[in-house]
Amino acid sequence: MKITMDDVRYQDASLALFFTVTGATEPCEFAYYVYQDNQLIEKCWYEAASKKNEIQFRPVFSGAYKIRLFVRQGEEVVFAQVSNELYIDCVAEKELEVTFPGEKIFLDDVPVKYLFQPAKKPSKHLILSFSGLYSTEFRGGAPVYNHIRTLEPVDANKLFILDSYQEQFCYYVGFGREHQFERSVVSLITTIANQCHISAENIIATGSSKGGAAALYYSLKYRYGKAIIGAPQVYIANYLNQRATSDSMRERYYRMLGDNHALGKQFWNQLILNQVAKATQFPALHFHVGKGDFHYPKHLMPLFKELDKREVTYRLDLADYTEHNQTGQYFTPFLVETVSNMI
Repeated sequence: MKITMDDVRYQDASLALFFTVTGATEPCEFAYYVYQDNQLIEKCWYEAASKKNEIQFRPVFSGAYKIRLFVRQGEEVVFAQVSNELYIDCVAEKELEVTFPGEKIFLDDVPVKYLFQPAKKPSKHLILSFSGLYSTEFRGGAPVYNHIRTLEPVDANKLFILDSYQEQFCYYVGFGREHQFERSVVSLITTIANQCHISAENIIATGSSKGGAAALYYSLKYRYGKAIIGAPQVYIANYLNQRATSDSMRERYYRMLGDNHALGKQFWNQLILNQVAKATQFPALHFHVGKGDFHYPKHLMPLFKELDKREVTYRLDLADYTEHNQTGQYFTPFLVETVSNMI
């Protein structure tokens, strides 16, 4: 007897699993389990199998789904196999695809793609890696993860989060002065931290450029213990307005601003400084920037002025280079050295 099970598919808002039974000399029966996010949520007990069979299950809640199929002859289970896993957004009624080895999708209010690398040895730290903004993204290209190879020698729990909301960047916040994506990102971080029994004070937010802005914002707002920040944008709207030199980039920039462009600009330009103004405690802040990079006078010096008013201590690594696109080259060793000293 031969049992052939196809990959589970998502069609017409339902999971569909096809399998065939050939060469059976005795009647067969099949049963199946449905798993959501690796948890068993439904059992369907044995019923008669034919040569061609179809299992259908309509998910109600978004999540990662798979089906375990059992086939038996008499009392003997002759087949037990788990299907492939599908990420289903039940609100949008669509399947979400992963595109990077080890990538997963956290499904909360909105989907968040991420990579999680647990520590090899027991660790009380969680490193967050927020991604920068690549020129290809201005033309509609896919976002990318940052510092996976850079942080490879660092033995700690590492969470790499992709800034991809409705097929574009949003600085890990959202569009039109709303925080849809941010809420899901925070939920992801909290879920991972709780699973690893890691407190907020042992979360280390990292990133450069756009990722640096996100690391600074999240560490201030959610009281993470430490932040390692490379050449961040503080006046985000001003920066994007300068970069919006094409129709595709302006489209993405205006989407972030929302319908009221004037209020949108105020929101993005004040996003980080508003957190500085109202914070009651501050993370350990470690900054890096090139002395000739325009981010130093245009973004960081005004930020430092506000931090000084609040009597906040911070560390500044001022490197000898002039172009913002050199940040990655110089920030990388600074990141590894700083995070290694922290853990």
